[in-house]
Amino acid sequence: MNCQEIGQLMSLSLDEALTADEACQLQIHLDRCQSCQAKWISMERVSQLFADAPLVPPPTGFAARASQRLAQREARRRGVLGGVILFMGTISLTVLALPAIIGAFMTLGQLFSYSPLLSHGLQLILKLISIGRPLVKAGWLTITALLFSPSGQPILASYSLAVFALTALWVRLVSGRQRGYQKARLARG
Repeated sequence: MNCQEIGQLMSLSLDEALTADEACQLQIHLDRCQSCQAKWISMERVSQLFADAPLVPPPTGFAARASQRLAQREARRRGVLGGVILFMGTISLTVLALPAIIGAFMTLGQLFSYSPLLSHGLQLILKLISIGRPLVKAGWLTITALLFSPSGQPILASYSLAVFALTALWVRLVSGRQRGYQKARLARG
């Protein structure tokens, strides 16, 4: 064995991780090589210094403070992630509900458009709804074009799947947070 391999055996010996055969090889080499013998003596001295050094305990309350900081960091991370997911879920649900809401306002606009008792504010709202009517028609045309074109169906299916996945994730997070709040209340109470 060369001196570099013996150096590795020395480290393993200090860690008490040598087999009987390796220990024998180390001892034979140390008996023959003065350089490795000097290195071995210095390694044993350093190891003994570390073994004899007193262990200094951490300051009082260190573990509790470290655990508390880790818990606070995790709570902030979950809060931010939950807020982002909640926001995205709200946006996706709003986008899904928007055509129905605009359609309902358009129907109400048609019902009240002939009444002479409308105030100016209601007339303004109806005008705004009537401006939204072409937007709803454009959205409807886009959806029907996507439905009936061969290349549009995968796009619409992907969008629907993404909205469904976001909604399911949002519901899971909201219900999970409520369970977490209930556990916290039970622990406190």
